[in-house]
Amino acid sequence: MTGPWPMQVFYDGACPLCGAEVRYYRARDVHQRIEWIDIAAAKFDAAKYGLAIEKLQNVMHAKATDGRVFTQVAAFVKIWEALPATFWTRLARWVLKVPGMMQLAGVFYRTFARNRYWLTGRCEGGMCGATPSGGISEVRKKS
Repeated sequence: MTGPWPMQVFYDGACPLCGAEVRYYRARDVHQRIEWIDIAAAKFDAAKYGLAIEKLQNVMHAKATDGRVFTQVAAFVKIWEALPATFWTRLARWVLKVPGMMQLAGVFYRTFARNRYWLTGRCEGGMCGATPSGGISEVRKKS
């Protein structure tokens, strides 16, 4: 990767809402500034990217070309910076600059992330339980 783009975004393709959101962002990524990486893909290897699968399974990650990693709401802000701006992304970025709003948004994001399989109807055969490390149990797509 050269320059600030492309940025790598690690998302959970096993989560229907997450996948739908990434499809929306991909359609808007007209300059191909983001490399979308599905952590639920059968052949995904977190070590290849210098990241831990346990952390990736907990929250969204965005990795800049300089190696900085942004997580949770900060990852979304980086995505919005990479894509052509809309009224809603401008508004969200402005609101998140208000003191305390990033932390409040983080609380809501972590609650969603922790419960995303249950909220999207993906709990099957015990696959929604927390792992001993506190993360979401592994859900992988079949190859």
